[in-house]
Amino acid sequence: MKLIRRWLDRISFLGVTSGVFAWGFVQGNVALGGTIRFEFAFVVLAVVLLQAVISSLLFTGFVGVSGVSFLWSLRRDADPAPKYAGDTVTAIVPVYRDANVLDRSVESLLASEYDDLEVLIVCEEDDQAGLERARELAKQTGVSSLVNTRYPGSKAGAINYAVEETDSDHVAVFDADERVDPTFVPKAVARLQECDVVQGRTVPQPDGAVEELAYYESVLLSYVSRRLLYLCTEFRMAASRAVVMRRSALSITGGYDTEMLTEDFDFAYTCYRHRLDVEEQLDHPSKIEAAHSLRDWWGQRKRWMTGYVQVLHKLLANAQPIRKVRNLTSAAICAGTVIGSFLLLTILSKFVVLFFVGMESYFVPPLVAVVGVTAAVRVHDWRVGSVERLGWAWLVVPIVVPLYSLTAIKAVIEYAYGRGGDWYSVEKGS
Repeated sequence: MKLIRRWLDRISFLGVTSGVFAWGFVQGNVALGGTIRFEFAFVVLAVVLLQAVISSLLFTGFVGVSGVSFLWSLRRDADPAPKYAGDTVTAIVPVYRDANVLDRSVESLLASEYDDLEVLIVCEEDDQAGLERARELAKQTGVSSLVNTRYPGSKAGAINYAVEETDSDHVAVFDADERVDPTFVPKAVARLQECDVVQGRTVPQPDGAVEELAYYESVLLSYVSRRLLYLCTEFRMAASRAVVMRRSALSITGGYDTEMLTEDFDFAYTCYRHRLDVEEQLDHPSKIEAAHSLRDWWGQRKRWMTGYVQVLHKLLANAQPIRKVRNLTSAAICAGTVIGSFLLLTILSKFVVLFFVGMESYFVPPLVAVVGVTAAVRVHDWRVGSVERLGWAWLVVPIVVPLYSLTAIKAVIEYAYGRGGDWYSVEKGS
């Protein structure tokens, strides 16, 4: 039965991928508005406007406007003044099979410029290496450890258990491999005077070919692509790393959903539906480790996309009652994310259309927009010390778009066949 399902899954993936590409190709060949005629000095110029041309220009405009907006946000995100003491903050660090990198988050949090910070490592019972490393680190002042015996088996459960076992005014969550900037928590606490949740930025470290891919994917698809959504709505991401929040935010939302593959994606929509005020903090980002192989990159992204589909399923099921507008808008925003990721592949097929009709020049605007925006962000990150070098991979960053779309297609197919998604742990360095 497993063998049949595996082959059915592969055949479906090949068929759907081919179908999406073909649909984009056929759609790109459609002539819009018929023939446009220009008459001047007895010369008649007829122009047929292809849908592929419009798509190219629209994509260029979207990336350009979103990129400029993100760069503007990076430049102006410098206030309010940080608070270095006050309300107690419990920094929760869930760990599972990450014992060799756990010291990164713990040591960086101990170096935080915020005085009233407590570090709590939450381990799983079946992770012996994590338990031992947590006990060693807990010997330091300001660090304690906890074994997740109440809601074992998920990051969401570990966070919820830690929240229940503590009573600090504010709660923060960080990944085990996350190097937290010393100024991040003081700035976040200052922002919490005016909001419920502060979400920081994470920067995958681009120290290899695949790592470069992960870095530019983060820039383009996690930050730049959301700018127009943030400008037009009050929705903001509220994740389960690089985040600081009031305890009341977790009380109102009920915490993270332990049934969700991507508990952070689900939590963001829960905050939005409960009208919590979520603010970004883009300066002083955390440095995180990126996937080190294409296999890890693929497995991790496919799991994330499967989680996005699961969240969409949940939002559609809970869209009632209609009078609660944010129930509907949440489902619409999530659907746009999933469907948009699914159809990114059609951009490639429309490039093929332009090539066949001899309009290769229309390749240039979207490529320049993608490369220009990501290169500008890379320069900014290099200047502020978030990355160590400028690199060269921004020249080939457009390949991120179709690759990411393939992971979305694969995730949708697996979810449709009843596969909720498997746990995937990427290899991390010591």
